[in-house]
Amino acid sequence: MSVRIASLPRVFTREDGRDRVAVPFWNGLLSAVAAVAIGFAVAFAVGIVLTIAIVLTTGNAPSVKPGHPYAAAIELTMYAGAGAFAWWRLRKARRNPFGPLRAHDIRTIMLGVSALVVLRVGTGIQLVLTHQTKHVQAGFEHFDVVTHAPAFTAIGVTLGVLTMVLVAPLVEEMIFRGLLFGALVQRMGVLASALITAVIFGAIHGDPILFPTLAALGFVAALAYAATGNLWVPITLHALNNTLGAVFLVGTSLQHHQ
Repeated sequence: MSVRIASLPRVFTREDGRDRVAVPFWNGLLSAVAAVAIGFAVAFAVGIVLTIAIVLTTGNAPSVKPGHPYAAAIELTMYAGAGAFAWWRLRKARRNPFGPLRAHDIRTIMLGVSALVVLRVGTGIQLVLTHQTKHVQAGFEHFDVVTHAPAFTAIGVTLGVLTMVLVAPLVEEMIFRGLLFGALVQRMGVLASALITAVIFGAIHGDPILFPTLAALGFVAALAYAATGNLWVPITLHALNNTLGAVFLVGTSLQHHQ
């Protein structure tokens, strides 16, 4: 009598990645690039309109400091434009990548959170060893939500937190994991595609010091997406990671003006 041994489920093989997350190669690749370009184009157009409106209304040029309502509004519209296009292309390329969080998804999120905790500890050690403990991610060096009017400060805080915690994770995961990773996995398999997209994700933020941290976040997010096929999983991990940064940036800015 022969005993049949059940094989372990394939999680990170080429075939499994194709079944879970793959989109047509050129469709996903070009759509990811186009989404980024559209986001910047929308931000540029909105920036011109807002600048003219503010100058005509107040007679002064708007503050371009990150965190101020002007900069926060432009950043939000950039993500909105890129996200709308990415969502459309993702839905065209494959079935809905968003689904309800099931038990397997929750377990994957918990494993991802554990990886992020280890990553945070490693980042702290890196910053101490390189004497960069006061380093702030590139683009946020002069982050300041406080303005001359409390109402505008509240708007800046709301838009900044909304963008960092919700909108940015949603849009970036659709572009980098849904489209770009989904395209590469079709030809390279999960691990190679996760590594390539992680490097691109880290590099596009333009911060050499935090590049290892950002790339590692992208790698963990890609593996989480491959393991579940549900974009809500990497979005949740990305949002949890960004929440810490948002609390630090907003809290530091408000405390500085007390």
